[in-house]
Order: sequence, then C-alpha cells, then structure tokens
Amino acid sequence: MAVAQVALAVPLRRLFDYLIPANLNCRVGMRVSVPFGRQKLVGFVVNITETSEYPEHKLKQVLTCFDDIPLMNSAQMAMLNWLCQYYLCPPGEVFINLLPKKLKQGDAAQLVSEPIWQLNQPQSADFSNRAKQQAALYQYLQTHGATAQSLLKQAGFSKAIINQLDKKQLITTIDVLALPPKALKINLSPYQLHPQQNNAIKQIESTEGFKTYLLEGVTGSGKTEVYMQLMAKVLAKGQQVLILVPEIGLTPQTLKRFQARFECEIAILHSELNDSERHNAWLKASKGLAPIVLGTRSAVLVPTPNLGLIILDEEHDSSYKQQDGLRYNARDVAIKRAASENCKIILGSATPSLESLNNAQQGRFVHLTMLERAQKNPPPKPQLLDIKDQPLQAGLAYGVVQAIEHHINQGNQVLIFLNRRGFSPALICHECGWVCQCNRCEQHFTFHKALAQVVCHHCGDMAKPPMQCAECGSTQIIDWGIGTEQLADWLCEKFPQAKPIRIDRDSVRRKGELENKLSAITQGEHQIMIGTQMLAKGHHFPNLTLTVVVNIDSALYSSDFRAVEKMAQLLVQVGGRAGREEKPGQVILQTHFPEHEYLQTLIHKGYPALQQKLLAEREAMHLPPFYFWAILRLESVKQDKIIEITEIIEQLFSQQIQPHYQNVELLASMPAPQEKRAGKYRYLMIFQTNKRSMLNAAMQQLIMSLEQNSFSQQVRWTLDIDPQELN
Repeated sequence: MAVAQVALAVPLRRLFDYLIPANLNCRVGMRVSVPFGRQKLVGFVVNITETSEYPEHKLKQVLTCFDDIPLMNSAQMAMLNWLCQYYLCPPGEVFINLLPKKLKQGDAAQLVSEPIWQLNQPQSADFSNRAKQQAALYQYLQTHGATAQSLLKQAGFSKAIINQLDKKQLITTIDVLALPPKALKINLSPYQLHPQQNNAIKQIESTEGFKTYLLEGVTGSGKTEVYMQLMAKVLAKGQQVLILVPEIGLTPQTLKRFQARFECEIAILHSELNDSERHNAWLKASKGLAPIVLGTRSAVLVPTPNLGLIILDEEHDSSYKQQDGLRYNARDVAIKRAASENCKIILGSATPSLESLNNAQQGRFVHLTMLERAQKNPPPKPQLLDIKDQPLQAGLAYGVVQAIEHHINQGNQVLIFLNRRGFSPALICHECGWVCQCNRCEQHFTFHKALAQVVCHHCGDMAKPPMQCAECGSTQIIDWGIGTEQLADWLCEKFPQAKPIRIDRDSVRRKGELENKLSAITQGEHQIMIGTQMLAKGHHFPNLTLTVVVNIDSALYSSDFRAVEKMAQLLVQVGGRAGREEKPGQVILQTHFPEHEYLQTLIHKGYPALQQKLLAEREAMHLPPFYFWAILRLESVKQDKIIEITEIIEQLFSQQIQPHYQNVELLASMPAPQEKRAGKYRYLMIFQTNKRSMLNAAMQQLIMSLEQNSFSQQVRWTLDIDPQELN
C-alpha cells in the first residue's frame, strides 16, 4: 500500500496517514484534499511510505490531488522539515499556513487574471495642478503601454489614482491573464564605487557556494550599491535573488532603486497585498518568472527554483522575528536556506546585532566593513542635551526648538523621533492621581485626540475618554506625557510654514498612504517630520540635516537585557538619516542622564565599542548569544490556575527531563513583565544552556510531556525558541 503522510492546518505536532488510491498521481510536495473528522481539509504531502503505524482498514483515503507537479522540490521540503524540527511547531504551521490564501483553499497553482490598463486614446490630456499623480500615471502609460495593475502599484500608483483616470474614461482595462514577464535588462550603475565598496564586492565574489557575509556599513556608505553590483552578476547568470527588508515602509523605496537598475519582473511579498496579488507574486517567484523576489519576513520561505543570492538588509532589526504562530527568525532561516541551496547570503547593517557580531568573531561569518560614507560627509556626531530642570514645550527643550528654527530657515528638513504613538500616554485625575486604565490589561490607556478615544496599545481595546474621575468624581482629567500626535499639533502651530507631517502607524493606516507621504517628503513638500521607528530605518532624505531624539531614557533602566542594544541601534539609525548628501548633519539626543556610561561610550567611542562592552557583559552573565534560550509562555484567565500549573511543569522538568539533559537549566519561572494582557494572566518559564542541540532535545521532551498531560489543556502554552523579547 502507498501511504501519504499529510500536514494539516491543525494545532497538533504530527502528520496524518492517508491511503493513496491507485488512480491518483500523488507525490511529495503536492496539495491534497483529505477527510478529517466530519470535514474535508486541504493538506500537504510531506512524505510517502509503504507502511503505517495504523492498520490499513482504519486509514481513510486521499480524496483529490490539486497539483500536477509538486509545489516544492526536495531541497525546499528539507528546509521546511528543518523548520518544524528546530522551532518545534505543528507541521501545519509550516506546510499549510505559509502558503498564500488561494493555495491554502485548494485553488489551482496558476496565475490569476488581473486588469491590464491602457490609454483609451493616445492624445494628450489636461490635468489640474492638484492632479499630479493622475498626470504621472497618464504619462507612465503613454511611455510603457499596456501595464498590469500590480505593476502600476509597484510603480507607486494607488488603486484610487487608477480609478480616477478610469472614471474620466482616459484609460480602459483588458481583463486577460498577467502579461508575459519582462525580458531582463541590467542598466549600468551611475555611481563611482569607493575603495571600501570595491573591496567588499571583490571579497564576496572571490568564493563559490555557501558563505555568510556580515556587511557592516555606516549609514550612507553605499550598501545598496554593493547589493546591486552583486545582484547584476547573479541575474546575468539566469539565477534569482531574494532580498529581505524588515518593514513594509522600506519596500517602495528599495523597489524604486532596483527598478531603475534592473528592468525585469520583481515579485513583491508583504502583508498589504490582497489575496490575488500575493498568489501571483508567490507563483511568479516559485515558477522562476521573477528574477528578483523582494519582501518582508515571510518572503524568506517563498520557493525559488534557481536561487543564487540572498540579501537581508537591516539584519539587526527585531521585525525579522515572528512573534506568533510559527515563531521563526527570518535572519536565521535565511542563513539555513542559503546553506541548503548552496548560495551566498549577505547580512547588511550599520548596527549589526550582537548575535551576528559574535558569529563573525567566532569565524562563522565573514565580517566586511565600510566605514566611510559614499558622499564623503562623515556621519554626524550626536550631541547629548541634558534636559534636567529645563522647561519643555511638547517635550522639546528650548535649545532644540531654536535648532529646528535654524535648520528650517536654511531651507532644510528636520526629523523629530518619538517612539510613542497617540496624543499622550495617559489620562490622569489632577486632584487624586487616578489613572485611566484598561481593565483587561491593568495598563494605562493611551489618549488619541484625533480619534476622541482612549486606546490600549496592548490589547487594542478602545473607549470614550472619561469625563470625570472614577475614584473621586473630579472633572479635572488631564493628559500626561507626550505622544507623536501632540508633538505634531504643537509643531504645526509653531512652524506652520514648514508643514509638519506625522508618520506613525495611526497616520498611515490606509493602503498606499505611507508611500504617498514619503514621496511628498522627498519632493520637499514638508520640512518637519515627526515619527516613530517607521521613519528610523533605511529611508534616504537628501535634504534632511537635523535629527532630534526626544526621549531615550526608558531603555537605560529597562528590565529587558536587549534594551540598550536596541536603543543604540535606533540612535545610530535615526542619526544616520541626517546629512546624507553634501550638507552637514546635526543630531541632538535629549536625556536626563547624559553621564550614563552606555551613552558616553556610544557618543565618544562609537557603536562598535558599545557592542564589545555589551558582549563582555552578556558573556559574564551567561546571556545570549553565549547561551541559548527557549521560553515557555503560559496564559490563563485564572491566576491561581496558571501558578498551579507552572509549579507542576517545574516539577516535571526537574524530575523527568533535567536528569537526562543536565546542561539545560530552568533559569526563571515568573510572571511576564506585563502580567495581565487582554484579560489573561501570563507567566514565563525561561530555559537556557550553552549547547543548542541539548536545548532542542530537552524542549522536544518537554512538549511531548505537556501534550500527554491533561493539565496543560487548562492553560494556553506556546514555546519560543531563540526569543527576542521577554513579554
């Protein structure tokens, strides 16, 4: 008998056996329909065997096979199997949930039709001064001819702009299958490489096969140009390139640079795509129709038949770590994938993570550095501004306001960084000190003035702002602290001529809004930008000469041992936005603790010196990257139940698992830093060892014990391998 071992989208860490009927051509890597209880599910064939641990008469049959050829080859299947084993997750999380929605549902693995837009008539059309985007789209179609809607979106034209031209009957659509892919054309670079860029390219090109390169280049040193020079060689051989960026906000800018150099099909994958766009992009990558695949975290697992190079930009960024479902780290998976497909991988960053730096120092990665800017302008040296006892206006010191005014009057742009959304972090009673709290999280609500709501940034609950105090009945409710919304309002009043613009998750909710705002900034329509870390990473604003960081103090005394590393990375990244062209830049950091040793090391000796200091501390304290961690997270609506079960698991670990894996220890068993969230109590159990394989084996045993014990069904538990945060 032929038995298919099938992965299903169910929360069980096992495969399910089904008989393969003689009339079905069922192979590994194909999607199948199978009966599961009273329903039919789409499954993925992970293995085919001739035996089963169950008797033949108890096995149900595969109903249908959706594919003529496998969606994955043997190397890709091996990669996904490794994911299951390393992250100890249910196979369905890997083999089913990582597919685009249409493939999950059993739709054919074929490109779906999409509108192709073309001009109604070739004559010119008149547009008002306010319709710049419409005029640009009209011009684009005049130049390029009939173009698929997805490619127009890639070029920066939103669906709203397309619809406006359609309403004016200036363009029309032909509904056919996606246009054939563009022929590859590589344009020459307009830049002259500096010696350090040349050296990096030569070193990377000097080897064949798999190798990991850590490319550390100061902001503005021309890392993107190095990527493109290397990509050109790989693409010319007919191979594919996979490029990963940490956030959606970086995709449009990165895409425009690549489109200018490489005229070819670029498959884009990120969370803002609709189902058809994601389906087509995934298939273009997996069928080899797209030489370049560009995307955020999940793109690391998109199959490519002929991969020649992986580039992972801003490798230090915590966005590469998935925090729910399959808790993988895209950086680690990308390295494993490069090894399995025998290609090179480049990890680029101005502020490498301590994990990557340690790997480079241990000889696992090749460490390349570019310490000079392409424009010869040295990165600005940050200035610490002591704000103790200083009057602040919307969180800004008088000296900062003067500096903003000076740079604006020079015709330059200013970036003000505040990593706190909303109008103010809390509403409090001015008479008794009561704080307006979310009952489900026991954390203060954030006040959002534009929404006229208080919002919990932990569980998403919203409510109307209170009119009076719940404790004493007073109507003296005041906002406490500063958020980006309040800062933007104040700056609009103070500098209306500079047209301040706010960029955070609240202000760019609609599709295409971030792209439009970044475009307006680049075109010089706004002189002041107020933003969270969305603005800190990778963006290039030629006219930006001043960066102000409003508040850096919270990281200096955080319970998270990674907080200082993240703060330093953010400061270097934010500061690196200023002075990237001919004009010199200035960076001001507001702090109550200017003498703090971490800040002094960063300012006077630089990020590499701080890295070495932090690495020495981590090694002395047996923390990652010198020790490996796994966190078992437990949550329940009943606090006493979660405490009781945590104690049972502690006992189970010490009696049944630790005797066999003596290197593995239970470092801590404690409430999470935020103990209550969305009505549930949360506990952490942190396991550590200096041997990764030992940790994996111990956690596998622990999971098997938890799944066999009925008590574990009374709490929700999840396992996080190589966690990036404690919460």
